[in-house]
Order: sequence, then structure tokens, then C-alpha cells
Amino acid sequence: MTALDPFDDRTWDEQERLYFKEIDLAQAGKLNMLISNGKPEHAAYLIDKFFRHAQSDIRLFSGRLSRSMDGVEMYGNPHIRRAAQGLFERGCEVRIVLEHPIDSPNRDPNRHPLVEMANDLKERHQMNGLLDIRMADPDSTAFLKENRYLHHWMVMDDHAYRLEADTGAVKAHVNFNDERAADALTSIFDDLLFEPGKPLAVVA
Repeated sequence: MTALDPFDDRTWDEQERLYFKEIDLAQAGKLNMLISNGKPEHAAYLIDKFFRHAQSDIRLFSGRLSRSMDGVEMYGNPHIRRAAQGLFERGCEVRIVLEHPIDSPNRDPNRHPLVEMANDLKERHQMNGLLDIRMADPDSTAFLKENRYLHHWMVMDDHAYRLEADTGAVKAHVNFNDERAADALTSIFDDLLFEPGKPLAVVA
């Protein structure tokens, strides 16, 4: 049996085909509807989708910015890296806060695939956006935990989000047009996580 590849429709069964089509239609139509996300492959597809379609900014509160999860490539995936490259080339800003040490050799931020790609763009004078990665302040994550809101999430522009229900898994909800929820997640991210976070890598 061929392993599921979210970027190769030859590996999709009918159920997966319907799921990815639902994501495509919701994004293209900017629909206000909740979509569940329960597999690493689905998470990778959604990350790529957010990166490809952001027009101004991405905010991401992540565990480790994992290069792979359960055998599925995430931020080490070449499709996601290419999507991020396009994001930076068109001038978007990406702000990331990590709960745990970054997933890179020797925990060196500059050896993470996203940072390496951004630095390469900068060297070629094609980095028109911003990549700013910070480590969450322990007091901030403790506060979120105390208030039962220690989730990971991604917000695209001012209307789309992916919110994980379990920080140890990939179970999440996605909505491509819920400005109220996106605004709330943005406010928490900016004020509680990003502002007091410890800088790890900045490429601009």
C-alpha cells in the first residue's frame, strides 16, 4: 500500500481526495466553516496552504517547529519550504513563538530548514519579508496552561486560523474566514507570547 503523500494525489484514496478538496474549496471561497484536522499529512497540507495564500502575515505558536512528525515531513518538507520562499519573496511577515527548543541540529536556529531558506533568500537579495522566531517566556506558557489554553495555533492574515486541540498531537480545527477568532488569537499571540519572547532568529 502506497503511503499517503499530501502533495501527491496519486497516493490519495477517495476519502482523502474529498478531504483535500474540501480544504481547497474552503480556502478559495474564504468560507466561514470549521474543518477538522486529524492527521500529520493533513497538517502538512494546511501549513502549505496557509503559506501559499497569506497576503500579509503569518503568526505561529508551535511546539518545536518540527521538521517531521510521526514520519511525515513538516517544516522540512520541500513543498512547505517552497511555499515559505514565495511567502517571503512577496513581502509577507512571519512571526513564530516556540514552546520548546527548536527542532534543528544542536538546537541551532540557523540550521533549521526555514531559517536556512530565509538566509539564502537574503544572500540573494530576494528576502522581501520578515522571519522572526522567538522562544516563549515560561511565565507566558504557565499562564496559558493555568487558564487551560495552552494550545498551538497559526493565524493567516486577519481571518484564517488553525488551532490545535492537543499540543502533543495534530488534532486541530481550521477556519478560513473567522475574523473574530483570528483577532482573538492574534491578540494573545502578540501580547502574551511574541512581545515577551526571547529572540532566536531574525531574517529580514
